[in-house]
Amino acid sequence: ADPAPHRPRATASAGPSAASTATLIQVCTRLIAYWAVQELTGGEGAGLDWEQKGLSNEQRAIYDDIVRAAHAERDAHGPDAARRLIERQAAQRCTAANGATYNSENWRPPT
Repeated sequence: ADPAPHRPRATASAGPSAASTATLIQVCTRLIAYWAVQELTGGEGAGLDWEQKGLSNEQRAIYDDIVRAAHAERDAHGPDAARRLIERQAAQRCTAANGATYNSENWRPPT
């Protein structure tokens, strides 16, 4: 007898939702960490605005906070400490916000 037909539907549908949230968190973390390091080091694209960087309104707010904290951390403890702070805070904040995908009504994708 195959037990698969007796699985509850909720279990089958919970997986993709959790995977989707995990993907959103990963994308958020990578975007914010990448752009924060670029801003901190004056790297490629440092002068782009948040829409050009592909950030949501909510991600932009997190990014702004992290960049401010990273500048202070760099001044106090050096660039390596600032990068660790960026990675740690991006992961924490994106996880807490489930990927931080909120956009206000005024947001429009770049054309």
